[in-house]
Amino acid sequence: MEVLEEKEEVLDLTGLMCPLPVVMTSEKMRKLKEGQKLIVISTDPGFERDILSWCGQTGNELVSLKKEDGKVVAVLRKGSQAIEPSLWYWVKFHSLGVKLHVRHILMSLNPFIKKPDHFITFTAISEGTRAEKFLKGRAKLIPIPDEIDPRCGVVLAVHGYKEAKEIYDQLQKEGFGVEAIYKKEGKEYRRVYP
Repeated sequence: MEVLEEKEEVLDLTGLMCPLPVVMTSEKMRKLKEGQKLIVISTDPGFERDILSWCGQTGNELVSLKKEDGKVVAVLRKGSQAIEPSLWYWVKFHSLGVKLHVRHILMSLNPFIKKPDHFITFTAISEGTRAEKFLKGRAKLIPIPDEIDPRCGVVLAVHGYKEAKEIYDQLQKEGFGVEAIYKKEGKEYRRVYP
């Protein structure tokens, strides 16, 4: 564990799952002064990736990140130009989650649409939401299936490998944080690209 300096605070989020660790980190960082450090401890399996993305988006510095005893310990420093999302942002974020879950249920129940069989994953939820807007209806965003990744996240649902690969390549070319393409085979998901 880090040796605490005078300006460091500790936020222990053990046992909390996405999105609470990032929400609570954001709220705590908002109250700190420029240059102050915050040590965040989390057991959420997606926290490491989420906090990397959050730092990139907010302008806060990730001083160090390590895993110890099943926990992720992140040391953050409040940046001079840091902009933490407001509470209203987090309300909209939760609303997005509800909307995507409802969309997924309706897609699976509707007998008149082709069921998606390929899913494009992203480095962060924000990358997925930006991509859906960029694509203007070409693919639908839904919550990431637990079989692909049990952490909080989103995927673009697409029918057919060719369409999924074209979208993946287009998004990558435009600088979106795409990760991989998965194919649903029965109840299993298999990574098919890259």
